[in-house]
Order: sequence, then structure tokens, then C-alpha cells
Amino acid sequence: MTLLSMIYATGDGRPAEPERALRMLRRAAKSNHEPALLLMSDWYERGFVVEQDPAQAASLLQKAVDLDYAPALYKVAVTKLLDPDPGIQRDGLALLERASEKKLLDAVFLLARMKLSGEIAEQDISAAANLFKQLVLVGHQPSRPYLQNCITLLSAQVSAQAEVAEQVADLQQSYDMEIIQVIGRDFKTESMLTNVVQQLQRTGLFDPGSMVRIRSQRCDGSYGCVSISPRAGDRDLKQSLTNSM
Repeated sequence: MTLLSMIYATGDGRPAEPERALRMLRRAAKSNHEPALLLMSDWYERGFVVEQDPAQAASLLQKAVDLDYAPALYKVAVTKLLDPDPGIQRDGLALLERASEKKLLDAVFLLARMKLSGEIAEQDISAAANLFKQLVLVGHQPSRPYLQNCITLLSAQVSAQAEVAEQVADLQQSYDMEIIQVIGRDFKTESMLTNVVQQLQRTGLFDPGSMVRIRSQRCDGSYGCVSISPRAGDRDLKQSLTNSM
């Protein structure tokens, strides 16, 4: 229903039906489907399909947070981390750590950088290096220079702390490893939501054409009958609403 709500809202491959889209999404949200709660929160926040209602947007977002939904945890965490109040920042850090524990890619990347810099989070180069290592091993290219920096910083400690040498060697091995990504044919609605929601977050509007039926294939259940064509600058499919590494 969440996926259908986006199709009806955007008129992707068919005439747009905003009212039907809203009915679909409300049904999904009523069932506490976490991606639906987050998506509907975005609709109310931006005034897309529905009238803009910040209070309703916040309420739906909080429901997703209460369900421990990682992307919602991350979204609220970022808002709190930007607040100048140290107490609110600490709350944001706690939410960020929860999202990172669920292996949300953006959360892990942000937490690793904070641990490296010592900004808000306590500086811990070793812990930051391990997080960057995880990211590099799933093919997250922006983490590579950070991992290399951590290796350099930790290497300077090897003479004083011999136990660091083993970690440095392991990190260097991970950095040098060639990552081969295999894309399976399993279809998950959470993956389908990836770029569409990110486009909404970036522009406030859905981008028609993000979901197209594969014309040369029949839907017989043996493979996904949907393809995603991200625009330049869009993130990888791992950065979906479930967004696990």
C-alpha cells in the first residue's frame, strides 16, 4: 500500500490520483507500517498531497521513532544534533547510536565522523576506524579517505602502543580489499522506496519515472518487475528506508 500510494500520488505510468494515494498511505500508516509513517510525515511536513501540517508531521515521525525505525531515529537525531543545547545534542547522539546499531548507513557514517573529530561524541579514533571499516567493506566509497586517515593516525601510536599494530594491519587489509558487489533479483518494497523518498526529502516533490515496469519481462513472481533509475547524485539502494548495511 505504501508503494502504491507513491504510484498514485506521482502518476507514474498512469494518471495521478492523489485522493487514492492518500487513502492507501493512511491504511498503511494505520497498520503502523514504519515506512508509511515516515513517508506520510514527509507529506505533511512538505504539503505534498495533503495540506501542510507540521504538528501532524511531527506526530507521525514520533510514532516511527517509538517503533525504533532506524531512518526515523536518524532524522530526529540530526535535528537534535544541530541544536546548540548540549542536553538536546546528547539526546540526538543517543538516537544516532540507536540508528547506527541497526546498521543504517547514514547513521554509521555520521557517528564514525563524530567519533573521529570528537565533536559532540567523545573522540575515539579506534572506534571510528572500525565503523569506517564496516562501511568500506560494504562498498561505501566516501568512507575510504576517512579510513585511510584513521590508519595514519593509529599508525603513529604503534610505537607507543604495540597492541594497536594488529588493528592497523587489519584496517589496512580492509582498505586494500577489492569489493565486488553482487546485485540479486529479490524484490523488496523497502528497497523500492529508496530513491523516491530521498528525492522527496531533497526536492519536496516526487520524481515521476523513478518506478517503471520492465517492458521486456513478465511478472511471474520469479523476479522483481520494477527497476529503479536514480539520477546523478542519488544514493545507492542500500540507503533505503530500511537502509541496512
